[in-house]
Amino acid sequence: MNLDGKRVLVCGLGISGAAAARALLARGARVSVVDDSDSEPVRRTAAELQRAGAGVFVGEHPPISGFDLAILSPGISPDASIVSELGAAGVEAWSEIELAYLLASCDFLAVTGTNGKTTTTSLLASMLAEAGVEALAAGNIGTPLIDAISRVGTGGAVVVEVSSFQLATIRSFRPVVAVILNIAEDHTDWHGSFDAYAAAKGRITENQGPEDKLVYNADDEVVSALAATATATTIPFSTLSAPPEGVGISGGAVVARGERVMDVDEIPLPGRPGLEDVCGAAAAAMAYGVDRASIERAVRSFRPLPHRLQTIAVTDQMMFIDDSKATNPHAARAAVRELTDVVLIAGGRSKGIDLEVMADMVPPVVAVVAIGESAAEIERVFSGLVPVERAASMQSAVESAVKRSVPGGSVLLSPGCASLDMYESYAARGEDFARAVRALLASDLETEWQGR
Repeated sequence: MNLDGKRVLVCGLGISGAAAARALLARGARVSVVDDSDSEPVRRTAAELQRAGAGVFVGEHPPISGFDLAILSPGISPDASIVSELGAAGVEAWSEIELAYLLASCDFLAVTGTNGKTTTTSLLASMLAEAGVEALAAGNIGTPLIDAISRVGTGGAVVVEVSSFQLATIRSFRPVVAVILNIAEDHTDWHGSFDAYAAAKGRITENQGPEDKLVYNADDEVVSALAATATATTIPFSTLSAPPEGVGISGGAVVARGERVMDVDEIPLPGRPGLEDVCGAAAAAMAYGVDRASIERAVRSFRPLPHRLQTIAVTDQMMFIDDSKATNPHAARAAVRELTDVVLIAGGRSKGIDLEVMADMVPPVVAVVAIGESAAEIERVFSGLVPVERAASMQSAVESAVKRSVPGGSVLLSPGCASLDMYESYAARGEDFARAVRALLASDLETEWQGR
């Protein structure tokens, strides 16, 4: 792809936008960058790119006409004014993954779904590496895809976590193996409806041909319906059965195409969500040609990622569990399946999702502490089912949860909502929970609680 002299507008100066701008400049494009925010991090990035030769528009829009191409950062809504302006001016708009795909010489394996994407992406990359493939996990997992392609050459593979935001603007992006883990209501504020959100997820297989592979969750009706319309060769996985042509569970073991891979109790990931991640990654790895022994070694050596059902502390009385990555009700509901006597800390920014479905978390939830913008809605959902109270901070939420706890139970942070009302990220929220737990365990309150 020849970019020399092309005028390209990069919209959004987050991690992926900045990476795209640097890559375009390195390939001779005439780059301008724009971001509505004039925050200090944005200004620092803009200054760096300006020194590298980019035109910079922070807190304002440049004239749209005259650009050959625009690159949209993942958070920019299709309804944003700049997207409309680009369309009216006839400027084609791509996501970062589209640009990276057209510049790359490596294979792409892509993972999407409402929950479990990051763990599955990491696990799949580990499976490939165990088999001797030069592989790197990238995308929403942290490393921008545009950076990853320069580190993985011909014969290697990038395993990319892709969001519905990114998939909504692809044109030719075509992974040799695509994975759809699950689809539940999420980001309806951005997409406008659940159907539009699901359709965006389904675009992961849109450009695949019969020689490509689509790995799909046979236990999920929405995912299965998308797979039924795919042109790619479909490979199912399940945690409820063992599909003969795919990966599943049978007799207490993970089974791939009828042959045992490993016992379920040897998997270092918790609950059914962990099984789903392992089965999905294993099916994708086998679709790429990885042997069962490499898959088993990768699973055995894998360690759960932070803020995903991560045990923060265990006392004689109870466990404290950080599941801050649960940013939608589907993830929160999955978190409690393997637990008993849970005091749940939930709430945040709901993203337009109906939280009513969280009511079926009772039992095992025995009490709820509501936080953030959606505290009133969380309170309504659980009112009359279990005791509910609101907390203005994470510290007070943890203290309230402990006072309502049951010996032998758990205090679980599984918000079912995004973090951006109170924190810069779900990770910051989880870290605050861990700090609050540590402070409590060192306090007189914990001593008093232990003596109940």
